[in-house]
Amino acid sequence: MKNFFTSRVLSFRMALALLCPALVSASPFTPGNLVVVRIGDGSAALTSAATATFLLEYTPAGVLVQTIALPTVATGTNSILTNTGSSTSDAVLTRSVNGAYLVLTGYDAAVGTLALTTTASATNNRIIGRVAANGTVDTSTRIGDAFSGTSASGANIRSAASVDGTSFYAVGSNTGVRYVPFGTTAATATTALATAAPTNNRAVGIYGGNLYVASASGANFGISQVGTGLTTAGPQTITQLPGFPTATGPSPYAFYFADLSTAVAGVDVVYIADDRAAPDGGIQKWSLVSGTWTLNGTIVSSATTSPALRGVNGQTTGTTVSLVASGNGGLYILSDNAGYNAVPSTIALPAAIATAGTNAAFRGVAFAPVSVGTATLASQALPGLELFPNPATDRITVALPTAGAATVALRDLAGRLVLAPAALAANQQVRFPAGLAAGVYLLEVRQGSVTAVRRVEKN
Repeated sequence: MKNFFTSRVLSFRMALALLCPALVSASPFTPGNLVVVRIGDGSAALTSAATATFLLEYTPAGVLVQTIALPTVATGTNSILTNTGSSTSDAVLTRSVNGAYLVLTGYDAAVGTLALTTTASATNNRIIGRVAANGTVDTSTRIGDAFSGTSASGANIRSAASVDGTSFYAVGSNTGVRYVPFGTTAATATTALATAAPTNNRAVGIYGGNLYVASASGANFGISQVGTGLTTAGPQTITQLPGFPTATGPSPYAFYFADLSTAVAGVDVVYIADDRAAPDGGIQKWSLVSGTWTLNGTIVSSATTSPALRGVNGQTTGTTVSLVASGNGGLYILSDNAGYNAVPSTIALPAAIATAGTNAAFRGVAFAPVSVGTATLASQALPGLELFPNPATDRITVALPTAGAATVALRDLAGRLVLAPAALAANQQVRFPAGLAAGVYLLEVRQGSVTAVRRVEKN
């Protein structure tokens, strides 16, 4: 009876979201929870038409916390954001490097718009959605000059990634890689970063200060790097990472990089969602060994030969990587503590903690964003405070907006102190503690009576 009642309430809330989106307000996300994209409300079979899109927040135990309906009616600067019901590569979900936002893509097209991918982007703009940790949804970023379809050839926008929500890198089934500032209008041209092959890309991500894409076309079947660093100008060269096949093989979608070896510079392990059937499909683990990426093993499902995984995201603590994955089989959470260049400690995909249900599908997945506060909180104190480089390897420079003494301290995302408060050195550099694990931390900077908090990422 309880499950029946819960499902009826959920169905009612989804229906209300479709009819009256302004009446549904999201709650702040809970750090450590999972967020998955769901396409469809269960009322009709999925087709190539524009379909309502939702973000579902779950606890790691699989308890549904909330459902956020993305706009199906334009309001103010916010556009509609729908997705195709049948294009399985769409709606990859990423989390910004600073952890503050979830990012996904879609289309400015009313629910029911037929053959969505064949529409022209100038008519039905391609949309980048940004969702803050407090649940605020922003769909004001429009693309009118890329990822455009025709009646003879459909085109998808699939994925976007961001450092801090102020700009995005977007990919899809054509056009290559685009740089798009937040709030771009349809009349504003986007920047073509890379237009050479592969122009058909499935996912994009930012790790270790570099931009990467996943593709399975032409001679690129795996992960490729786009130029060097996070440039905002083109043209840039897309270079497949050494070791990945240049012919038919992997079918990669979302990916997550980790830095698990102190002997290898930068990120050295990547987990990739591969939607093929077992034994090749699942979550692949690759390590960078002597300059070449090597497959360590694949985490496969024991419940089905084809979980069709397309979403994956992770968090790293020391040498343990916590992973979330999503696909046709449902939503999964697991971990790998085997470390660098070793067979994953988990070799079988566990039972799904949640499924999408009838006439619906899970797409991308990510860990919940973490709040950066409001203008009255420490995250916005000391405007003009700059930290660089960020991400950093062993130290970070703190450039104060005004001269004067200051103290600094470092905490992890659980609030634990990892660097005790100390005076900021004359060279304004803060050295990370020896052995500090790669990940996101909170740097506290106190000057006078004001304490500012900023996010820093250690490579």
